[in-house]
Amino acid sequence: MKRILLPLFTAIALTACASGPSAFGPAKSYDSMGFRNTQIQNDRFRVSYTAGNAAEAQDFALLRAAQITLDEGYSHFKIIDGNLSGGPRRSGISSSVGVGFGGGGYRRGGTSVGLGVGLNDVVSALEGERVTNSIEILLLSSGGTGNDIYDAKSVVSSIRPQVFTN
Repeated sequence: MKRILLPLFTAIALTACASGPSAFGPAKSYDSMGFRNTQIQNDRFRVSYTAGNAAEAQDFALLRAAQITLDEGYSHFKIIDGNLSGGPRRSGISSSVGVGFGGGGYRRGGTSVGLGVGLNDVVSALEGERVTNSIEILLLSSGGTGNDIYDAKSVVSSIRPQVFTN
């Protein structure tokens, strides 16, 4: 019985450790967490951030937009378009349990139990939720009115990721 429960409890324990804040930084590959940005025109950029939850994806996309705005010599940016996508991945871990009753061979009447946990299921459970916020921004030399216009310095000073990398 211990042989059955140990792998199951280990997988569950590893899954519990998977949650936590995302680190802020560039995405290392296409499907990894972090930011990606593309310059569309001199004053227009597409910024996306993939994080562990929707709030982080939105905050970190704004933070990256603010960094780009300041790096390009502008003070404000306007969000022209946006899209939030993703969500929880397959929840839980699939497993299979098999019970066999001995019949032939030298060992008669024995019972065996096996438990299988898929490696891909464990990896998916460890990665948890993935949410991507993609925004298109227009860089502005001065502020304006509207809920979609942001002061880049204010955004940088108010959004503080747990790990900040430049």
